[in-house]
Amino acid sequence: MNESANGVRQWLEAAARPVDDFAALRGIIGDAEVVAFGETTRAAHEIDHYRLQAFRFLVEELGFRALAVNDDAIVAERLDDYVRRGDDDPAEALGAAWPPWRTEETVAVLEWMRAYNREHPADPVRLFGTNAAGAQAYHYDAVVDYVRRAAPGRLDELKAHLAPPRSAHRIDEHVQRFRGVHPGKPFAESAREAHDLVASLPADPERDHVLRYARTIWEHHSSTVAAGVDFGAAMKRVAGEILRQHERTGAKTVFWDGIAAVAASDAMSVGIGSGEPFTSVGGHLRERLGAKYLPVMIGFGEGEIHEGVKVPAPPADYVEAVLRGDEPFVLDLRTAPEEAAAWLRGSRKVRVVPGVYDPAEDEKHHVVAPSFAAWFDAFAYFPRIGPTAVLRSR
Repeated sequence: MNESANGVRQWLEAAARPVDDFAALRGIIGDAEVVAFGETTRAAHEIDHYRLQAFRFLVEELGFRALAVNDDAIVAERLDDYVRRGDDDPAEALGAAWPPWRTEETVAVLEWMRAYNREHPADPVRLFGTNAAGAQAYHYDAVVDYVRRAAPGRLDELKAHLAPPRSAHRIDEHVQRFRGVHPGKPFAESAREAHDLVASLPADPERDHVLRYARTIWEHHSSTVAAGVDFGAAMKRVAGEILRQHERTGAKTVFWDGIAAVAASDAMSVGIGSGEPFTSVGGHLRERLGAKYLPVMIGFGEGEIHEGVKVPAPPADYVEAVLRGDEPFVLDLRTAPEEAAAWLRGSRKVRVVPGVYDPAEDEKHHVVAPSFAAWFDAFAYFPRIGPTAVLRSR
């Protein structure tokens, strides 16, 4: 470890606070109006549990009243209905959610929000999705039901087109490719063929209505990671939705997403998609809100994620190899003395453990922050992680 990194370690040992020291978190948050918690993996129980505890504190003690999550607007509307007034099973409400959200840890978030709102009906905490509305189960069902009635001889053909795209709502298409279970044909192409089949049927008002559903399915699968999503445009849309909701309601907002989204970066680059640098959601929020936007990175040392996948300790040149501890802690990066601050301002590798993570190629799973201090204002750390509890299909 070089002399500069030694200075960081000395400062960290003096300045780090236990991760459950919410008085320290109060000082970190200050008068921020949008606080983002960016995780380095979406599959760690400790990270999800910490986000909930921090969220509870921000709601109960600091007046935050909105939670923005990376999911479809329609899904989020149902979840918001549940936390405001629903009496149904929260696991059922999560049935159409993005796969990483379908966990017992998310159920705990929804149940806490529901309990809080029952006690504070005049001042509820709300939930909203950052993504545009996409294809839902009823879109597929309506298309199938129509073809069953209007052209039963083509029903099997239609089902064959729709089955692969529909499976992406359980396991993302790019994850299927990584796991070697993808059928081969791009899901957007299969969805287009289903759309064209419906379009070829004799025109009538019901067909035209169902055709819109078929187009929704096609467009949904044409804008995924596997289809080559334009990350720059997507990040700008997400930031715009957060700002729109924040400005419309005036509610102080918590935002949960991966570090590539929440980092205050104007030159983010990830190893999927076009590879072209883009401004992250956090970069747009920092540009608009300045210091009122506060990004927190949640990192970890080693452990296990889904399906017994082991994640080793980070390589020596990763941020987490220097900013580490034997116990979970939280650290305000803005308080670093000059020697440590100079190291934080440097170009640093930051671990990312995505759905396509391969422990045999652990050193490839990172993003490079040209200035780590510019990306994040605070850092929370867990030395070990275990997997989230995935909800089983019902």
